[in-house]
Amino acid sequence: MHLRQGLAHVDWCSRLRSMNEITAYFDGLCEPRNPGGYACGGWHVEPSPLLGPSAAGITGHRFYTSGRQATNNVAEYRAALDALQAVYETGYRGPVLLRGDSQLVIRQVTGEWGCKAQNLKPLLEQLKVAMTLFEQVRAEWVPRDLNAIADAESRRAYQEARSG
Repeated sequence: MHLRQGLAHVDWCSRLRSMNEITAYFDGLCEPRNPGGYACGGWHVEPSPLLGPSAAGITGHRFYTSGRQATNNVAEYRAALDALQAVYETGYRGPVLLRGDSQLVIRQVTGEWGCKAQNLKPLLEQLKVAMTLFEQVRAEWVPRDLNAIADAESRRAYQEARSG
């Protein structure tokens, strides 16, 4: 097999897999300072006929907390949980691809990195439990520019928290 044929095969396989799974993006932020700002999150679930009535996709955002307990990593974990919850609420239980631009969340949930921070351990455990509610959840890091919709949602939550 030539290189070009091999690359085409890999692309075809990834497209086929994506037709059989839901892709959910998450993003968290803590601004104007980290720690101690407003911890907010956003998520985006790509459109898919697998979502039933929510086939057009799902976006959302939320303010989590402010003050000393507010950190960017807390916001990232909470946004990942909210992304999975959004998928779960559609009734879908098949495979999910969970994508985020937080190296920490992705590497900890896949077991590549340990979790020493006491404030993150319960969130990591909650995320692992949430992942068991689906046939399979693959967690994948993506660069920020591929996470633009979830990023915009987390920024929307921050703007609402500051003005509200």
